[in-house]
Amino acid sequence: MKGPTHVSSVPQTAPGDNQASTASIPNGETILSWVKDLAAITSRGTQTIDDHRSVNYLLNVFRSFGLSDIQVQEAPSLHWRADVSQLTIGSASIPHSPAVFCFDTGSTEFSTGPDGLTAAIVDVGDGGEEDFEKADVTGKIVLFNLRFLLPRSALLAVGEFLYDPNKTADPADMDTANPYLDNSEDVLERAINAGAAGFIGVLVDYFDSHDIRPEYLPDITVPGMWVTKANGEQIRTLVASGASTATMHLEGIRSPTPARTVIGFLPGRSTDTIMVQSHHDSAWHGGVEDASGTAEVLALARYYSQIPQQQRPKTLMFVLMDSHWTGYQAHAKFVEEFITNPKTPLRIVANVTLEHIAKQAEIGPGGTLQVFDRPEYRAVFENVSPVLKTVIEDAITTHDLQRTVRLPTDTLFPLIGELPTDADLIYQAGVPTISFVSGPLYLYDKADTIDMVYTPDLEPVAHAFAEIIDHLAATPNEQIGA
Repeated sequence: MKGPTHVSSVPQTAPGDNQASTASIPNGETILSWVKDLAAITSRGTQTIDDHRSVNYLLNVFRSFGLSDIQVQEAPSLHWRADVSQLTIGSASIPHSPAVFCFDTGSTEFSTGPDGLTAAIVDVGDGGEEDFEKADVTGKIVLFNLRFLLPRSALLAVGEFLYDPNKTADPADMDTANPYLDNSEDVLERAINAGAAGFIGVLVDYFDSHDIRPEYLPDITVPGMWVTKANGEQIRTLVASGASTATMHLEGIRSPTPARTVIGFLPGRSTDTIMVQSHHDSAWHGGVEDASGTAEVLALARYYSQIPQQQRPKTLMFVLMDSHWTGYQAHAKFVEEFITNPKTPLRIVANVTLEHIAKQAEIGPGGTLQVFDRPEYRAVFENVSPVLKTVIEDAITTHDLQRTVRLPTDTLFPLIGELPTDADLIYQAGVPTISFVSGPLYLYDKADTIDMVYTPDLEPVAHAFAEIIDHLAATPNEQIGA
């Protein structure tokens, strides 16, 4: 395995170009300034109804770079907001967060009524089929353990290449799972089909926070709330001592709102196009998810805007999506209009997706969130040719992107049925994809602030992916995919 090297300050040039470019990658301080600007726009995108803030910011940045055919693509998406959320058991008020996109009543407004929903609590543990077979949940509030299902060990086990020159992979960390994949879909389907009136999900695999906003789940027709592991234990103690009912009071709106995708181009010598992607929306401040990924796309757009068109073998397309938490409608519309039934002569021949330049975190003593000044384990998911697999590994090692695994999609996709990155629908549409992502424990939490970004890697990631894009641009299209 190659040892780490310093990031080169030599200007990047595409393979085969004889004329050196004077272009340079933006430095870490500049990239961080974009991260800070975006993180200051809290709850951006579909999280705030009809929100233009991050879109307007990105449009201005794209214009300042001189990108062409800058456009905003809109897709109908959803906004969900709880105006009242209360949970009481007996005389005890239980801290919690409402489960976003629960209580789909089929109308704009949802409400448990002025007196709330009072019902018996039924504890189904981890919510497996056998747990429901032993319980009558009809008309009752289901209490279950929300489990995260994708531990680090699973990702590392199916990787083909791991760059960890200092051997920092700690066996004690391998059971930590990121919150992307969990058991909620299966448990809630069982609960709703069995006639449950509501649910309380206990965050047993999480740090001491209930401020979680998981991925969108459709068809959750009952009210629901998330509580911490400690508060889940409190509820179970109250139930054991005779407090058999809970009262849930939930009111709010679920309304249509447009998702907006910002797109800009740098034309090349051909209409064959490399797509560079992230998402600009965020449930909270989103320093890591995904101000950091968006800033990396901006860094690459700035870099390539300095290179003359005749030195760009392929067109570059920079795409920043919305609706990451609200159903991926922006992604679906993009696929339809640019890949499945394209309305442009451009042909997308490769996708590069950048997300989550993150610090590692673990559950510390007492359930606290323990954050380390080192990068979270991260993966480069790919389905490209053997030559480009080597290019990826060389870029990782040259720019010292420690704790990074190269993971071929054909080993993971059959296990979970999707690519766990923002590139999933692009990948499923048949575009060869190289997707860089990490899944820190706090990814969907209010704790994801600017302080969680692993700033030493902001510039090296941009350098590494400029090299990868250069090779994609120089590779014949039929030799890109696996």
